[in-house]
Amino acid sequence: MIGYGRRFDPSYSDAYDKIRSGLIGTPFLVRSQNLDLNDPSGFFIRFAPTSGGIFLDCSVHDIDLARWFLGRPKPLRVFAAGTIAIHEGLREFGDVDNGVATCEFEGGKLACFYASRTMAHGHESSTEIFGTKGRLAIGENPRLNRVEISDAHGVRNECTPTFYERFEDAFLRETMEFVQAVQDDRPPALTLGDATEATRIGVALRESLQTRRVVEL
Repeated sequence: MIGYGRRFDPSYSDAYDKIRSGLIGTPFLVRSQNLDLNDPSGFFIRFAPTSGGIFLDCSVHDIDLARWFLGRPKPLRVFAAGTIAIHEGLREFGDVDNGVATCEFEGGKLACFYASRTMAHGHESSTEIFGTKGRLAIGENPRLNRVEISDAHGVRNECTPTFYERFEDAFLRETMEFVQAVQDDRPPALTLGDATEATRIGVALRESLQTRRVVEL
């Protein structure tokens, strides 16, 4: 079973169920982002030679979500661009610390991705799904918990520092799904085909970033 844990997050799975019920009509656009807390230790630079680039490393879950929410359409073409805002050492490996990308699918469906390694406030995973009758948004405020702080600096909440805190429950649910699939001797919820397609799009995004061209799939 492939470890795309966001599918098992209660909020993301609830959004999927709402889409399947027709709540927002026919989904046609997904906008999703994965933003990581800046790590001044230089980890991303050391990881760069084998990371696969920012889109495979940081956006593959967003890519999988887009396919999932849009009904697994066939990808047609992608375009990506990026910048180095802080971690200059990434330049040597043809990578960036902030990247944006667009993927066009069959049937006129679209996905937009943003990945960052330089956030000051913490980790943020957020997604919007636009449909013909409405919109769903997941994780727009990356709350650590439900505590709100009101003081001389205003009203605010603390944010999730890393994806572990954000998706702790999803990791547990994912493990339980795998165990249950083994016990019931049934196919897992995620297939090798799902992983292959998400990876194929991620590889194409890396090629587009490095060549500065649209890449056909």
